[in-house]
Amino acid sequence: MDKKTIENYKCGYNCTQAILRSYSHEFGIDEEILMKLSSGLGYGMYTGQTCGAVTAANIIFGLKYGSSDALDKDSLRKVYKRIKTFETAFKEKNFSLNCSELKNIHKVDCEVLIETSDKLLKEILNK
Repeated sequence: MDKKTIENYKCGYNCTQAILRSYSHEFGIDEEILMKLSSGLGYGMYTGQTCGAVTAANIIFGLKYGSSDALDKDSLRKVYKRIKTFETAFKEKNFSLNCSELKNIHKVDCEVLIETSDKLLKEILNK
């Protein structure tokens, strides 16, 4: 587990930002722009829906395996396959993908969700 990711969260970044900030240099993306782009994705896109740690993972899979070519269906399949693998494992560990459910029903702390997401990301990216 990358301690930098949790430190990002403790410094005030939302779940999505905390994870993306740790990966920004790996993909050569300007950190400031990435933080701005992801500022509205915390707390389940501010609606309590999909957990920001899950959203960050989906973005990272797109950065790693996606394509800017709308006709590149092979890359899209690679992204979707990893998202499905990630989301299945995340849900097994945390009971849900829904931010509001995770926090209010299952009482899972955001730091735990960030750690889980970061760990699963590293496992899937290194396969």
